[in-house]
Parts: sequence; C-alpha cells; structure tokens
Amino acid sequence: MNNESSPVEAPADFASTLDALEETVRRLEEGQLGLEDSVALFQRGMELSRHAETQLLTARQTVEILLGEDALPTPLTQEEDV
Repeated sequence: MNNESSPVEAPADFASTLDALEETVRRLEEGQLGLEDSVALFQRGMELSRHAETQLLTARQTVEILLGEDALPTPLTQEEDV
C-alpha cells in the first residue's frame, strides 16, 4: 500500500462505494498487512464510510424533495356504501 498523502478518489455511486468498503474490510480482516499498510487501509475505509454516509444523506434529501408534501402520511378513509 502506498503511504502518499494525496487523497484517493471515492467511487461515484453508492454501490461502488459499498463494494470498495467491503473489499477494504476483507483485506483488513485477512491480517496479512504490515502495521503501516493496515493503518493506511483503515484510513481509506473510514473515508469510504464517510463518503457512503454522504451519498445516503444526499439520496434521502433528494427523495424528500421529490416527494414534497406527499411525504406526509395520508390518513386512510372509509369508503361509503353507495
């Protein structure tokens, strides 16, 4: 693993972010890395986790905007017999 200070780009979509995070966790769980590489990979995992959280928040806000007032639950009414 490279210890450069330049940030690594985060995946553009949530599924790719989640895949990258799962791969990071898998590599850490293998326990085959040295201390420096493990710390760097852990840092990358934390960055991916924050990025995924931001993606989810953005998606939630978009859905709330799209739903607008429809986001509020509407009461059920009983149909009248005709």
